[in-house]
Amino acid sequence: MFRPLPLLTLFFIPALALLLWLGSWQYGRMSEKAEAIAAWESREVGDPVDWQAALCDIRSSFTGRAILPPDGVEADEIRFHGRSASGALGWRRMSPVQVPACFEPAAGQYMLVQTGFETFTGETLPAPSVLMITRPPEQGAFDAANTVETGEFFRYEPDALSSALDGRPIATDFWMIEAAEEMPPQLANVPPGQHLGYALTWWGLAIGLMAVYLVMHVQTGRLRFTRR
Repeated sequence: MFRPLPLLTLFFIPALALLLWLGSWQYGRMSEKAEAIAAWESREVGDPVDWQAALCDIRSSFTGRAILPPDGVEADEIRFHGRSASGALGWRRMSPVQVPACFEPAAGQYMLVQTGFETFTGETLPAPSVLMITRPPEQGAFDAANTVETGEFFRYEPDALSSALDGRPIATDFWMIEAAEEMPPQLANVPPGQHLGYALTWWGLAIGLMAVYLVMHVQTGRLRFTRR
């Protein structure tokens, strides 16, 4: 016989659903991260190519490919928190360039291009001579809020970036930053195995919550496995 406690059940059902969803989300992120790392490791390495040629060549992946700085970069600029190719913390100086029409997923939009770097110690680094097209960093739970008015960004939010750049529509999935030999931080910092650990943690909490729920019903006599 089972007679659920009303208030406890009202809390239990959404909490269990949330924990199961978080576990499934992290498991999905594990697969996505593994695919992204595999794509990075199998990227084409060679002499830098024209950025439009890289985008429009449907025969090969452009992610992580070395490209030459584009022409036609707009003068407007924002600063995005990050690291230089040598690992120094500071601001990436980013400006928009219009995506060529041949790249249909973002035709008519603008892609951000790194035009320089400023360290927090005040050093200004020159414009990079080689860039790569990659995905912007994922938003972190503890990232600082963007300041549109001053053009300082910690999160890649296309709508906010558009507001800071006179309403130009900003591409959501790609930008161009200084090329580096090392794997991008958004791929290296949280490997697939860590996402699996997160998933198992959430699912373990779900199992623990279910056990507590059942034990409380047994102790109050609302769950019995035998007839009296």
